[in-house]
Amino acid sequence: MSRLVIPKLAFLMHIPEMYYHYAPVLHRLPPESFDIILPDEPDPALVQLLDRHDYPLALISELLSARTMYKYLITDHLFLQDYHLLQNLGVHQIRMLSELGFDRLQLGNDNRFYDLILNFGRYQTQKLGFCRDTRFRSVGWPRMDRWFEGMDINVPELLNQFNCDRYRPVLLWTPTWGDLSSIEAYAEMLASLTDRYNLIVKPHDYTLLEEPERMHLLRQQHFQQVITEPVDELLLYAVADYVLADYGNSPFGALYTEQRIILLDLPDAFSHPLTGFGSSDIILRNYFPSIDSSDNADALVRLIEGPDLWKQTVRYHRMRDRLFAPVYGRAAEEAATVLGAVDQFL
Repeated sequence: MSRLVIPKLAFLMHIPEMYYHYAPVLHRLPPESFDIILPDEPDPALVQLLDRHDYPLALISELLSARTMYKYLITDHLFLQDYHLLQNLGVHQIRMLSELGFDRLQLGNDNRFYDLILNFGRYQTQKLGFCRDTRFRSVGWPRMDRWFEGMDINVPELLNQFNCDRYRPVLLWTPTWGDLSSIEAYAEMLASLTDRYNLIVKPHDYTLLEEPERMHLLRQQHFQQVITEPVDELLLYAVADYVLADYGNSPFGALYTEQRIILLDLPDAFSHPLTGFGSSDIILRNYFPSIDSSDNADALVRLIEGPDLWKQTVRYHRMRDRLFAPVYGRAAEEAATVLGAVDQFL
């Protein structure tokens, strides 16, 4: 039996982060040109974010039972590792990358499945050169555009919202999920510094959803704030004096927005199945200061308060230019232009 093909774009969103990933692009597309696809039991926080808009929504099961699919399906990764499912939802498969780091996961053979990939810049294009039948467009990082457009933010109000003392520096800690999360190795050490710094913790969405033991460990510490609700990451960068990051995508938003980054190292990360030698999150350690899980709190304090640490901006910009297309503040426009004329790129 043939399927009904809707001649529109469809964006598959599965966690709240995907709203922030796609929203800047959706705002620049004609409203009638796209729909949103959700899992059958969508995260209530994601639904709440989408309720702010009048986007047409469809559940996966509804589309499958009605034998209906879209001409263009946009995802950020191979959802549930299910090629067959995505083929039943879209004629043409488009990936709009949302992350750097974890190169063996993000930049692996699964990318051959896509007809078109919108990526951050030449680094990802080069790494995916083995995808011979895939087209590429480097569009930067759309969700970060507001940072460069000039955000109207009341910083004292935000500090108060995050329970921070405005007279102390703010450390924003963005641990990843899975084996390379820094939570167990660093939680107690960082908590010991809360009388000197404000500590805001932004756990990964998958930690919130799938790692209750780690969330319990974070809640046991006396951090100023552990973020458990969806939040625009740019608001956190606006109040942060330093960003503490580990692996995966954890450091790259801070790099894009030119934050002062300190990397939290874990043993054997160089040989981990998701990273390995040459992964972008490993390469980053050649450019930014880091501490080891065996170090004490004084080592971190010395990095933060050392007089010469933050003068190597040329090296930082060189890394940023290697990873990202030079469209800061215009990335969503770039992506929307491609998607608005997608037939020209396929």
